[in-house]
Amino acid sequence: MPPITPCNLPDPLDMPDTIQAPPQTPPNEEKPASKSESLRTPEQLKKPVTPAYTIKKKLKQLNLAHKLKSALLTHQTGQWFTAIVLIPWALCAIYFTLIASDRYVSEASFLIERSDSGGGSIEGLSLFGVIPQASNDQKILETFIQSPDMLEHLDQKLSLKQHYIESADWISRLTPSASQEDFLDFYRSHINVRYNDTNGMLDMEVQGFEPEYTKKVTDLILLKSESFVNDISHNLANEQLTFVRSEVERAEQRLKDFTRRLLNFQNKTGLLSVEEQGAALSGIMNELQAELIRSQTELQTLTSYLNENSAQVIALKQRISALQSQITTEKDKLVDSEATSLNELAAQQQELQLDLELATQAYTSALVALETTRTEASRKLKQLVVVSSPYQAQDAKYPRVAYSLINILLILLMIFALARMIRATIHEHRD
Repeated sequence: MPPITPCNLPDPLDMPDTIQAPPQTPPNEEKPASKSESLRTPEQLKKPVTPAYTIKKKLKQLNLAHKLKSALLTHQTGQWFTAIVLIPWALCAIYFTLIASDRYVSEASFLIERSDSGGGSIEGLSLFGVIPQASNDQKILETFIQSPDMLEHLDQKLSLKQHYIESADWISRLTPSASQEDFLDFYRSHINVRYNDTNGMLDMEVQGFEPEYTKKVTDLILLKSESFVNDISHNLANEQLTFVRSEVERAEQRLKDFTRRLLNFQNKTGLLSVEEQGAALSGIMNELQAELIRSQTELQTLTSYLNENSAQVIALKQRISALQSQITTEKDKLVDSEATSLNELAAQQQELQLDLELATQAYTSALVALETTRTEASRKLKQLVVVSSPYQAQDAKYPRVAYSLINILLILLMIFALARMIRATIHEHRD
């Protein structure tokens, strides 16, 4: 009988149910040794040969164990699929269809416009007068809408926190013990402000759990935003006007001071105009000089034919002496070394008049600058223009049930596939 090896084992399914016994030989007749037996060692001859029906039984047991193992793995895989995919997805479906609160949306579109331009603020300066870009104005407003200041204003006027706590389901609502930071994050997750590069507008979407309340929130945001734009724009204009007004006041005060100094000088000297007074004195001196010359000429004429002791000659000499004395007095008025001379007074008056003239010019320029600044400030004022007004929604936009459930199912299937790959890898290394 040839040795039984894995290569020549018959298929247990092809083997008959009964195995025929080998033909009997007489007891005293020796069976001739086969070729295979002649090749076996003595140790192999001593080992008993396994009957064929025993091998079939063992193969059936192995096949049954394999089938049981496959059934067990299939059953475990089904349990895993149920636990990872079906149950969570069913819970999500129940939540989205039966429990989740409806969220209504109110939308609005608006932009910041300069008062002197027909379009947006593309050609104007920014709210702070620094960056000449329209997007800067819109982004400043976008930041303000999502700021704690806006949230505080909404909460004071409309009790926004109470709405977030009481109007939503237990998963979507804001927890009553939420901090101010959590409240701000929750508010930002329910408002969306986007800058549209195409038309330069801000598109705002506000979510709420009641349609009428949502529209009120949107209206109040627009009202507060308009006040914010006006405040910043007017504050900038007021700062410029305040500076120019201060310059005007300074110029006016200087003009008053120099006018007062000139008046005090005139009152002190008793002269309305030193130049005119000097011109008058010069005229008097010229007349005195001319009269002196005439008198001296007449004296020379008289002394040519009259005695010096004659009454006419003596009278003429006295007149010449009086004229010389008067001329000396008038000269002292113009250039007196002991008292203030008329020349010095004239120089002082010219200086005061020059200061007064410069102060007058500065005051005039300040007034012109004030009027120009007032005109420019009014021309560059910004205003909020609402292009699309908010409306009250009739149907809830969120949650999007089908979209959410499909995404959740895909995520759960990915998690299940990953878990199955990890489990198969572990079993492979264990075997």
